[in-house]
Amino acid sequence: MHPIRSAVIAALAVLAIAAGCARGVAVQSEPGPAYSLEIVNTLPQPMIVSFDDGRGSRLLGTVPASGQATFLVTGPASTTITVTARDQAGTVTIERQATLRVGSPTRVTLSS
Repeated sequence: MHPIRSAVIAALAVLAIAAGCARGVAVQSEPGPAYSLEIVNTLPQPMIVSFDDGRGSRLLGTVPASGQATFLVTGPASTTITVTARDQAGTVTIERQATLRVGSPTRVTLSS
């Protein structure tokens, strides 16, 4: 291959990559404020946690046994939510009411 031809191909490749990186990227996010929700699980089994803000239940994730996890709640319909935690077998269910606050995490403890 000729050196000039190689240089032209390399330059075109660099331009194509630069053009691809320069375009805007859309980020999907719910509008409104974001709240930090800290779940402390004192139980000996992992718990699957969801919340309901009046628009239906939305899954947050799993909190390990005797552990904790922090979740981000964005754009809730209400700052008063119901947190529901269930074990994998569905034999243990815990519901707690919580009020979300801007600037500091809302802590919910799961205990029997």
